[in-house]
Amino acid sequence: MDREKDFNADHLPLEEVLIEEIDGIHAPENWTKSDGDDSPDKPPVVIEESRGYSLVGNHRTVWNLKITGKLMAKCLVVRSNVHVLPAHKLIDNCTEEAMLFEGILRRSIVPNRSRLADMLGYSRARITQLLNQLKLPLNIRQQVLLTDDVSEFKLRPLLKFLDDDQKLQAGFKKLMDGKLSGRQMADFTNSEDFQDSRVTIADTKPETQNPVVINGGTDGSIAELEGVFASKEPEEIAEHSGVTAVSRKTVSPVDMAVVLKELGNLRETGWRIRAAEYMLPPAEREFLEGVSKLRSGLYQEAMDILENIVSADSEHHLAWFYLGRCSNLTGSLQEAEEYLRNAVSRSKDNPDYLVELAVVLEKLKRHSEAETFYKKSAVIRKALAAGK
Repeated sequence: MDREKDFNADHLPLEEVLIEEIDGIHAPENWTKSDGDDSPDKPPVVIEESRGYSLVGNHRTVWNLKITGKLMAKCLVVRSNVHVLPAHKLIDNCTEEAMLFEGILRRSIVPNRSRLADMLGYSRARITQLLNQLKLPLNIRQQVLLTDDVSEFKLRPLLKFLDDDQKLQAGFKKLMDGKLSGRQMADFTNSEDFQDSRVTIADTKPETQNPVVINGGTDGSIAELEGVFASKEPEEIAEHSGVTAVSRKTVSPVDMAVVLKELGNLRETGWRIRAAEYMLPPAEREFLEGVSKLRSGLYQEAMDILENIVSADSEHHLAWFYLGRCSNLTGSLQEAEEYLRNAVSRSKDNPDYLVELAVVLEKLKRHSEAETFYKKSAVIRKALAAGK
């Protein structure tokens, strides 16, 4: 986790809640505390709903109370933003952390991810990365609730296989059986053997002694950068996307880099009418709105839109790129680096992404790293030019 571990809960404003009113994930059959674990249970973290409460943190405390026949639990009920920080400090499990974030955003206890990031000292990119865990299949999220040893960083490589359940389950099984680190997990899922393998359902079935049952449903300066990029970047990104042309009204799926090139700067009135000719899905129309806000100087509005895009589709490298650019333009350099590294990891040979990352690293005075990305971008541009 990304915060201090030591926290005294003695002075929290706890409320007694009937356990039967708490809606959450049931304990596995015959579940008990681990042998030798005599650590005190942390107060459950719940959010009040129209009917009862949603359990978002410290599930195992509730499970243990149920097993011992308790009817009431002393919980931290998150009712306002003053409860967010103490609730966050009570949670050590990465999936519960994501559930907490989802709950307080869904109930508008905190208005948006930007405000939540500011409150917790996180970047907006980090909030998005944590929330992305909730896209993982239910059985994986259930198993992660059983241990605090699995971090979001270890789970992150699995997100690229959301549309391939067999690889997803195989990757998670390898993570749990091999007790891999985040780096080892990334190397394993990127390996040719795994990428090219045809795994069987028998190979990927998770091995758990205590299956969990869910109760309910789914759960630099601005002027400098504008001068460098404003006129030429749409063409450059499209030029290096590997697509030479797009035919309106006929292409599906549409390469959004090419669409951006043809639509121009998205500042002039009428671009939405021209964009409608592509018959884009709603998410891509929203993406264009985000880019339009960015190019009009409405940076916060742009980031709110683009963060929603990458939350829904973590592989949308263009949205990650424009989030990075927006943070770069507003001087949030560490955040810009996180966003741009996400873009580069999803489109490794896009020279424009590499240059933008290099610019950010140079502003952070990490000149040797910046030089590496500048050189890599130059090599790619030279190869592309030679191939024309």
